[in-house]
Amino acid sequence: MTSSFKEIRKIDNTRVGIPFVTLLTIAILVVVIVWFLRGGSFRLYASMFFELYHITQLSWLSIILVAVVQNIVFLPFRVLFEKYYLNLKEFEEEIEKTKADDQYFLLNKRIRQGDRSIIFYVINFVFLFIAFISAGRVFLLEFYRTPIAKHWLYNFIPYPDYPLEGVIFHFPFFKITSTVAISWGKIGWVVGIIVLILIGMRLLWRVLRPILTNNKKILDLRIRYNKALYWLSGFTGVLFIAVLVLLRHWPTGIAPMTLTADLSLQNTTFNLITGIASFLVTIYSGIQHKNEKASYARKMGISEDIIDRVGKESMRTSLRNAFLLGFSAFWVTRLMPCSHDLSVMAFETLYVLSPVTVDLLIPKSKDR
Repeated sequence: MTSSFKEIRKIDNTRVGIPFVTLLTIAILVVVIVWFLRGGSFRLYASMFFELYHITQLSWLSIILVAVVQNIVFLPFRVLFEKYYLNLKEFEEEIEKTKADDQYFLLNKRIRQGDRSIIFYVINFVFLFIAFISAGRVFLLEFYRTPIAKHWLYNFIPYPDYPLEGVIFHFPFFKITSTVAISWGKIGWVVGIIVLILIGMRLLWRVLRPILTNNKKILDLRIRYNKALYWLSGFTGVLFIAVLVLLRHWPTGIAPMTLTADLSLQNTTFNLITGIASFLVTIYSGIQHKNEKASYARKMGISEDIIDRVGKESMRTSLRNAFLLGFSAFWVTRLMPCSHDLSVMAFETLYVLSPVTVDLLIPKSKDR
């Protein structure tokens, strides 16, 4: 009597105790990690860059296109993320409820059980880690004027002529030509008026609250006002210092200019722009994450007070992370060619633009 391959595999998996999908995943990860450690991913990214350079003959454009190609290649992973969205959310909640010492065992248990959503999460993490490490490693090297070793390129990739073209990157910027310092007296008046307006609005609401409680339009306006205050309260200190510096150095003259950066060299101005961009993108990511969690919480029937408190703490965490990542980006990129800055900013730009670009190609999960 013959058995189908599916039945044989089921019997074999029962005997071994590990599902076939788990064994296959382990095998794939082992092969990929060995390939990575032997320089396979670096060779892939170097070959991708020089193939794009062969087409464009511009180094700066090839760096940007590497980020674009990676975004397209990882599109199937994002589609799968949407497919497993609910399962991953449930696992995330389960992890948060589990003690730190037991989280590894929980993850290991789910993988051994053949949970496809968790297996996908692990594979996705490993591939993204390898991708960004490899891309970063490529643009850390100075191969723009020093010829790259031929063994790092696939045989079908045309070897470039040196020195490479398009190493100088031009980007629009501006410079402040003159400033004026607003007097401390006027600043004090402005701050005092703002404080009085806020106090007056709060007192007025206390007086009118019994009358307007059932007015849905007023209530909606009040909720929006509270959300604005909660959001701003996490940045009060930073905003106060930023506004104070701005008022004491109020620009009265601004002129457009073009900055240039040699991608093969370190550039402090470009490093500063990278740090600021990393700061802003982290804040943007924090806002997106907060809004997503708030929407999920409302569907679960959680009260607005709790949502607001959690949102406020979430934005404070995002602000701390933004300062840390922004400063780290500025400090680390000072130690390397600014081709790395361009690569980082290309990935950040694609992330910000994703809702109106590649995200439109991804079918949204019904469980969102």
